Amino acid sequence: MKVGLALGSGSARGWSHIGVLRALLERGIEPVVVTGSSSGSLVAAAYASDQLDALEAWVRSLTKLDVWRLLDPNFSGGGVMRGNRLMRAVGEQLRDQPIESLRRGFGAVAVDLYSGKEVWIQEGSILSAVRASSGLPGLFTPIFHEDRWLIDGGVLNPVPVSLCRALGADYVIAVNLHRSRVRGESRKPAAEVDNASQGSLSVKDSNELLARWTGLLENFVSSLRTDREPTEPGMIEVMYTTINIMQNQISHTRMMGDPPDLLLTPQLDDFNLMDWHRAAEAIDVGYEAVEQVAAYLPDGT
Repeated sequence: MKVGLALGSGSARGWSHIGVLRALLERGIEPVVVTGSSSGSLVAAAYASDQLDALEAWVRSLTKLDVWRLLDPNFSGGGVMRGNRLMRAVGEQLRDQPIESLRRGFGAVAVDLYSGKEVWIQEGSILSAVRASSGLPGLFTPIFHEDRWLIDGGVLNPVPVSLCRALGADYVIAVNLHRSRVRGESRKPAAEVDNASQGSLSVKDSNELLARWTGLLENFVSSLRTDREPTEPGMIEVMYTTINIMQNQISHTRMMGDPPDLLLTPQLDDFNLMDWHRAAEAIDVGYEAVEQVAAYLPDGT
């Protein structure tokens, strides 16, 4: 039986996919097909190319300051960030390879901005596939790939079960990272979140970054604050929460028509869009999600 793994979109929540893979591998379950949308495509690419260890070591080392430095503001294109710094950093951790050379089946999902059609990327550079799949509308600029402007695959297929089956999986485990929550209801206190960041911004660094980002940064900071509620939600929070709601509904609809054999829903309600520095927590949550359904897992022996 060929086990496939469909890793859903979810920005910083996507680090939980690493924990899911660790738990499966420990139980002798080695997916031979792996697909992903957005951040799910990055973890899928790392696993398919035998570079999961390198990705995990890097994301566990990220501090809050590191995350700020990975952001490259853009005031003229189709997103508030270009994503070039982030992808360069990813490229320093993962060796780029042709998808065709991988020993496991891999595919990333993107969406053609103008035709509105779903695009399955199954050949070419794995890093290009990841970037094409990760153009979250409004946040990252679209990418021109194979003569098309592509945006985040989560717009149409947040959890790509269909692609996983198309690549030959007989048994599909899907990981859905989108769940609705009431604002502030499940979040950790601000002090606890800060302790998990593994780093903090100095006054000098904060002032430098604030000067660069100006009004945009103020909106971004307000969307991350947890100790000033009730306040008017910031621009980034409104955008991401809206997309999360839509993708949650799309995921349910898509999986009703093409259900996975096993669905995992890690409890990540208190994770914000840019909480990339909280990888250790997310990985633990992903690991626990597998442990909770251990009785339903296929035989890995």
